[in-house]
Amino acid sequence: MPKSLTIDEMNRYERDGFVFPLRVLPAERARAYRARLEASEQAIGGAFVGIYTQKPHLLFTWLDELVREPAILDVVEDLIGPDLLLWSTEFFIKNPGDGRFVTWHQDDTYWHIEPTTQVTAWIALDDVPLASGPVRYLPGSHCDARLPIVNQPSPDNMLISGQIAQNVDSGRAIDAVLAAGEMAIHHTGTLHESAPNRWTDRRVGIAARFVPTSVRSLKGRESALLVRGTDRHGHFDHEARPAADLDGAARAAHAEAVEKRLRNMHGDAARALQS
Repeated sequence: MPKSLTIDEMNRYERDGFVFPLRVLPAERARAYRARLEASEQAIGGAFVGIYTQKPHLLFTWLDELVREPAILDVVEDLIGPDLLLWSTEFFIKNPGDGRFVTWHQDDTYWHIEPTTQVTAWIALDDVPLASGPVRYLPGSHCDARLPIVNQPSPDNMLISGQIAQNVDSGRAIDAVLAAGEMAIHHTGTLHESAPNRWTDRRVGIAARFVPTSVRSLKGRESALLVRGTDRHGHFDHEARPAADLDGAARAAHAEAVEKRLRNMHGDAARALQS
């Protein structure tokens, strides 16, 4: 029996490649995490850019705490099993009217893992109404042949690669409107995008990427954080939890982990992306 998801939700995930909304935190706790996120922005002197956009759970104790939330891990376990690695985290923050967006893409076209068994949990730290530019999913696209893509990096595109899937039938898309403390989950092959924030408040979300310990990188060895179960495979170097926010050891470990991940995803272009 599943730990958290209903049979209907399991079936929807298998059919559509995503499920939402899933309540994983009380709204007041989610907003408390938003306050801690914004305090972390102040600590680094501004917005999360460059190296801070990748694996920030290795820098901030509050984020390490959040991604271990049992309600989140129970959902992920229902989908990919009990032995879980947190492969990456990313901030997805859009300020009102800043014009940034995410183009149509499928994660498994540039993550280079085998097998392509991966779940992304998109956790809302405050309300995500339609006007804020929520994630939009294309139902069933994880089961279809992969679409051709072009890479067109842009300052306003929140995807580092600038990947744009071609010939997307966007008329069938479904918007993942969420309340504070809810999350959406999606399959690594599900087509998704998001529009600019036209709302009056920030859109504040965390994407946490989970893989089972059986997955391996095809491009080179990477690191990941064991968050549940046992690693019987050893395909990833194990990351350490931060002892304190932004301390020296955390910064060094974070820099090394990010360098490996970006190099495997983006090759020779990785060095410029870390600045």
